Amino acid sequence: MTLHEYATALLKHWLVIVVLAVLGAAAGYGASQLMDERYRSETTVMISPARGDSTIELVQGSNYVQSIVQTYAVLARSPVVLQPVIDDLGLDETAARLAARTDVEAPLNTMVIEIGVTDATPGAAQEAADAIAAEFADAVADTSPEGADGLPAVRVSVISPARAPLSAIAPNTRMNTVLGGGAGLAVGILAALALRRFGSRLGSLDDLEDAVEVPVLGAIGRTGSGGVVEALREHPGGRVAESVRQTTAALKFVDMDREHRVLLVSSAGAGEGKSSTSLGLALTLADVGSRVLLVEADLRRPTIAQMTGIEGAIGLTTVLVGDATLAEAAQVWGNERLHVLPSGPKPPNAGHLLTSARLRAIIDQARAEYEYVIIDTPPVVAVSDALWLAPAVDAAILVARADRTRRDALRRAITAMDGSPAPVLGVVLNGVALARSPYDQRSG
Repeated sequence: MTLHEYATALLKHWLVIVVLAVLGAAAGYGASQLMDERYRSETTVMISPARGDSTIELVQGSNYVQSIVQTYAVLARSPVVLQPVIDDLGLDETAARLAARTDVEAPLNTMVIEIGVTDATPGAAQEAADAIAAEFADAVADTSPEGADGLPAVRVSVISPARAPLSAIAPNTRMNTVLGGGAGLAVGILAALALRRFGSRLGSLDDLEDAVEVPVLGAIGRTGSGGVVEALREHPGGRVAESVRQTTAALKFVDMDREHRVLLVSSAGAGEGKSSTSLGLALTLADVGSRVLLVEADLRRPTIAQMTGIEGAIGLTTVLVGDATLAEAAQVWGNERLHVLPSGPKPPNAGHLLTSARLRAIIDQARAEYEYVIIDTPPVVAVSDALWLAPAVDAAILVARADRTRRDALRRAITAMDGSPAPVLGVVLNGVALARSPYDQRSG
């Protein structure tokens, strides 16, 4: 994905991002309200040589203390110190649990040890910190080596007694709220990118380009009840009509090394606009001066006759069974250069007719008489009719509908056509909400 695609995904799914960020912040705030308050009190002690009659003895004593101060830091959190504190204060916990809420720091190159204790109340935290400092001093005196006079060589002095804290250190409601909001924001962004990349339905041209590796020919605008036919005939200067023309023009720039005069139009599923797209392409090609035949080869669910208002009793099936010729069955519609061959009477064996040599002969005849032949076929994934017609055409165009066609269904349709003699020329996205342009005419 490009930087533009990332930005598009975030803008498209901004509401998801905002909602998840708000939910994350609310979760962080709510979690803070459920947490018990914790207070921390700290006392500082200094370890120093008990005596030194000369400068040399003082220096040696200081060096000795600095070398073992880290050991004393471990001693401060040991059961030797903490168990007497528990007994004296009557605490209902073990030495290990008290050690878990006690932190001891020994700043580098000093003889100072900082002892901090957290508890549910300020007074309890202060009391425990002072008790640990006192027991620590006794423990150091008991474990330190003795001098020549039989007294401990090291002493502990409290240089900063514990104080009752004025505010709780936990929970940090502000931080938890910010962290929750940040986590929700991150999840929202990931969700937006995932929807952009892996969303099941195609919502835009960018989605379509991400989903398939074949060319994207264009997007046809969303129409009203009248469909593409009304847009082209009643509002030729409108946005929908212009989108059809742009899509048609794109055909000339795809696979320019080969001539594509007989085009099969299909889709992955029903209701995705393949018939209206076929009609729009045919009418647009006729409007620019080409002689065009639109063949409705969807014998299962025909709609062309209804969309155009032409007579549907005579059509492709009539020609296939030999009751009429192509010239007799094809009807002029919309433009004198556009002929439409509807499906005709619905046969009981549509698949058999579409695989007949007679149909191949009709398409060859149409190729000789028209500059373009557009063949509307049933959906590729639903039935195999389009695949049986593929050997008779030059290329295939697949139609997808915005917010309806699923990525996996379109990919299956492309894979199916790739295995046929008709290459997929491109994909058209139908039913797209088009943005207004300063070149739009009021009638559109």
